[in-house]
Amino acid sequence: MRPGRRDAKLCRVTENPPDREALQRAAEMARAHVDAVRAVARFVEDLTDIPDPSALAEFAHLLTQEEETRLARTGALADIGLTVPSLDPDPE
Repeated sequence: MRPGRRDAKLCRVTENPPDREALQRAAEMARAHVDAVRAVARFVEDLTDIPDPSALAEFAHLLTQEEETRLARTGALADIGLTVPSLDPDPE
């Protein structure tokens, strides 16, 4: 944590710097998650009517991909020491 920063407790960074490969993997996982989120947005934008069963199945598949890439991104970021304990507001 840097002294004087109010938001410094939001993110914990490890003392050991990550290697280049781990940084690259984290960036790739972040981009993959963005792509998955965009795929869901494109799907919703292309809907013209109440979804039929095949559209609902495709939507479920897209949400599964989005969740899987989110978990992979979170893991890759944790591997390089970027973790966030909670984004919920502090009750105090």
